[in-house]
Parts: sequence; C-alpha cells; structure tokens
Amino acid sequence: MNQIRVLVIILNWQQPEITIECVQSVRAMYTSGVDVLVVDNGSGDDSITQLQILPPDVSLLALPENLGFAGGVNCGLRQAMQAGYDYALLLNNDAFPAPDMLDSLLAETANDIALLCPKIFYEMAPTRIWFAGGRQDRRLLEMRDTGRGEPDSPAWSGSRDVDYLVGTGLLVNVTAVAHAGLLDEHFFMYYEDLDWSIRLRQAGYRLRFVGAAHLYHRVSLSSGGENSPLHRYYLARSSVIFFSRHARAGCVGAIVLFRLGSAVKIVAQLLLAGKATVARAYLRGLYDGWQMQRKMV
Repeated sequence: MNQIRVLVIILNWQQPEITIECVQSVRAMYTSGVDVLVVDNGSGDDSITQLQILPPDVSLLALPENLGFAGGVNCGLRQAMQAGYDYALLLNNDAFPAPDMLDSLLAETANDIALLCPKIFYEMAPTRIWFAGGRQDRRLLEMRDTGRGEPDSPAWSGSRDVDYLVGTGLLVNVTAVAHAGLLDEHFFMYYEDLDWSIRLRQAGYRLRFVGAAHLYHRVSLSSGGENSPLHRYYLARSSVIFFSRHARAGCVGAIVLFRLGSAVKIVAQLLLAGKATVARAYLRGLYDGWQMQRKMV
C-alpha cells in the first residue's frame, strides 16, 4: 500500500512568533510522509527574517503581497497538487493540534470525503468547544449546531457528516478539490470556507467532522480580535457576497429580512458600546461587499 503524503499548510501574516509556535506543535505530531509549508502572505515586516529559524525541513513560500486567506491558502494547495500530495492539512497559525490529531483525521478519510475537520477548542478554555461541525439552516443558510461555547461532552465525541466546516483546521482531499475547485479568492477573509463547503457538497463530496481529533484555537488574532474594525469590515463584506451568491439555495425573502435585521442589531450594539469606528467599518464592509457582488453578476 502506498504511503499517504500530507502537506501541512500554515499561513503567516505579521505573526512570525505565533507561526513558529504553531510549527513546533505540528512537528510533535509528525509521521512519515508529512511535510510542512509556511506561506508568508506578503507580511511586509520582518516575518521572513524571523521565520528563517524554522527547521530546514520546513519550506517557506514568501508571497509578494497579501492575497487574503483564500489566496494565500490556494498558493499552498496548488503546490500540494503539483507535488502529488494526497492530502493538505490547512492550519491557522493560531491553532495548535494535539499530537494525535492528524492520525485521527486520516483514519476517517475516504475518496468521497473532500474535507475533514477536528473538534476545535478554545486554547484558553481547553475543555470548551469553539467548533464541532455545522449544520446548514435550509431557509437562512446560517450555520447551526456548532457546539460553540459548550463544554465538551459525549454528545460531541463521535464522527459525522456535516454541512459546513471552517478553515481554522481542515484536512483537504487534494484530488477532490482539484476536481471541484479551490477556495474562492473573492472572499479576502471569512466565509470562504462556508462557500467552499457548499460548492464541494454540490459537486457530490461529503464533509466530515472527526470528534477524536482535537485542535486548540487562539481566537481571531490575525484580524486584531473579534470586535476590531478589520474583523467587522471583512465579516460584513464577505457575508454580503456569500448570501447574495447562495440565496437561491434558501428562502430569498427570509434571508434578506434576517440579514437586514442582523445588520441593524449589530450596528446598534456597537454604537451603544461606544464603538462607532467599528460600526463604520462594518457598514463600509456591507457597502463594499454589495458593490463587489454587483460586479461579479
């Protein structure tokens, strides 16, 4: 039987210390046939210099500009395809795998499964779930039943097919994505994984949550925190593209009303919290997303 080859792809943007920490955690789960590629996403700081201390068996790809999450990951996936890897393991640089995580994911692989995801915990609360697979609300296309914030329990321990997976940690079937397509680079940050989930399922592939595989996430460092202007801007922009593109798969009227209500609620909460700058970034993201989607139609 041929050995399964896996390329671990870790994206860096101006966080070399955290990326090095992630690489160290990945090396703790090394098995034969596993290689590591760090993609520097046009950091423009001293990241490349600092990343030179990585072990010589870790490859470094320096991109000339920031291509966003989808663009940076796609560069790594193209390398995996060209080099003949069977699987690519996508990891946020702020996500740290348990030593047996990759083995647990590989144990569940099948030709008709495009993506496999571990159970993801908050790093600062390692028994509390951040993500455990997602179900698609058939009317609103929202992600449901993710386990977010719940304590780990037997209810979240098994493996199952799901509708949505997130890009924080994914084992990617290289053959499947070569057939169905890479991440859509119109999503600079956020929602690219949900869009991918839908497109892969439409192409006939399964998505698999693996409860025995564990990953620990230091949440939202790359965007400055969960309520930073950057985080809110890209969430808003990408959400408009995502729901505009896929609305026909749900209930268009319900989606429009729900998203409008959600936008009003978010802006009101931000303003009441004294975060006018964040609210303006969110509104600008909605406008820019709408303009982008109109150009794509």
